[in-house]
Amino acid sequence: MFDSSLKSKYDSQGFLVVEDVFEQTDLVQMRELIDRIVQNPDSAPDGVQISREGDTVADKNSDAAQHTDIRGIAFMARFDPRFQSFARNPKLLELVRGLIGPRVKVFRDQMLLKPPGGQAKPLHQDHSYFRVQPENDLVTAWIALDDATPENGCMCYVPGSHRYGIFEITSDPDRPVHHVPDTSQVTLEEPVSCPVPAGSVIFHHGCVLHNSEINRTETWRKAVIFHFSTSDAKSENEPLNNQISLEID
Repeated sequence: MFDSSLKSKYDSQGFLVVEDVFEQTDLVQMRELIDRIVQNPDSAPDGVQISREGDTVADKNSDAAQHTDIRGIAFMARFDPRFQSFARNPKLLELVRGLIGPRVKVFRDQMLLKPPGGQAKPLHQDHSYFRVQPENDLVTAWIALDDATPENGCMCYVPGSHRYGIFEITSDPDRPVHHVPDTSQVTLEEPVSCPVPAGSVIFHHGCVLHNSEINRTETWRKAVIFHFSTSDAKSENEPLNNQISLEID
């Protein structure tokens, strides 16, 4: 059963680590599906979006732009029944509903992958991209398919940063996909590294600042990310409301 102390931790820190949410059999199936797409991107269902390491780079003639390892896969839960079943995991939904309310949907899904040497994701807020309202009605469930460690680029969070709302942003001139929050007017706590074993879920508020570092290992670090919102929540960016990954309630 959902413990109210979990909600208190989440409200205070802006993120919450819960281990052993998924069974190993669930993880094996997800890893196999993702590995199949990594090996053969054409095997992905129609409508699924695939991004590569080099896609984030502004200078398309640079060496970095030539990196073709897959970095992201989006909309698997929208188009693949196996990912829809994964998103409906009873333990997962109990936790999500305890954090944001009884009626929920998967606003957006992503598979975020770090190949060996995979680049860092700088400090950012999910709401910078999604702009869901009300702001408290979006929670990201970051699901570790592999053990996430400081060496392979585990998640890092700035405790309490969700209380400042959505920061103004600029774009990184070298990697325009990254939204750079302007935090110059506030005093933030030091980031906290969150290594977790496979099967764990890190829940984080849409406004909490977070990042991940370079993968310095020789193996991939894979994660499934479901951005859950309440059923009635909507984005200020209207086209996003027409791309809902999965209606649940």
